[in-house]
Amino acid sequence: MKEVAKYLIKVDAEFKDGQIVTEIPYEEVMRLVNEPNIVIIKTGIPNEKLAKVIADTRQWADKTPLAEGPDTFDNNQHKQRLHIAKIQQAPQLFHDHTFDAILDLETEFQQTLLSVFDPMRGFWNNLTGNNESFGIRKGEPYFHPQVTHYPLGGSFFGRHWHPLNPQKVGMILALNQYGQDYTSGGTGYVINDHIVETEGYQDMGDMILFRYDLPHWVSPSSFADRFSWEDPAGRWVSILPFYNPWGTPAEKDEPQGWKAHIQTAKNTASEATV
Repeated sequence: MKEVAKYLIKVDAEFKDGQIVTEIPYEEVMRLVNEPNIVIIKTGIPNEKLAKVIADTRQWADKTPLAEGPDTFDNNQHKQRLHIAKIQQAPQLFHDHTFDAILDLETEFQQTLLSVFDPMRGFWNNLTGNNESFGIRKGEPYFHPQVTHYPLGGSFFGRHWHPLNPQKVGMILALNQYGQDYTSGGTGYVINDHIVETEGYQDMGDMILFRYDLPHWVSPSSFADRFSWEDPAGRWVSILPFYNPWGTPAEKDEPQGWKAHIQTAKNTASEATV
């Protein structure tokens, strides 16, 4: 475990029998996330598994018509998002591939996705003390596996936030390599009025963890590049949200109170040493 920047901590892990096993206990990982910090897990998931997710997702998208209507949260779809997000009320420009019905996919592609999403699911369960499986459950929270492509030339996701529960901890797994497959664009956060940028800190196979109600965004990819929906270059990530799409959205006002939260923790620690 190593602090590489203010509020940014890297934790080593081993990929063993399909599970992400961290060098420190899962409870300690969650403590670091909740302080709050941005925690980057070196998952050890083999690069070939990550690259295959990108290749097979692109192949699936080539033969699957683009979704254009409102999201139904009960299918497998891909959409070129260029609008103000209805739930987060934030501007966005990226190509989203959402697999709510992942268990309905053709077996080969399903297994490709599950080779990454199953370890993510197990890791989230271990962090949060849950035992959730894949599958759509109307009126209840469930997993929404997503593979997201941020093309070169200005893709981004504006500053937004989520309800803390039931997700508790957000997870962003890098499917390709910064400095090689893309050279700009990364996820940023604000903690105690301090901007935490992860661009350049997250390598292929690294998974960013963050307390889910932290304000965050994806910085634009460089406008020096020409934008194209068809060009696969750019940042690719897997995320695994867990929420009820018909539930209560985040508050309109940005979450506050981190300065007080951190100061209270410091005061408690100081009092304990007196």
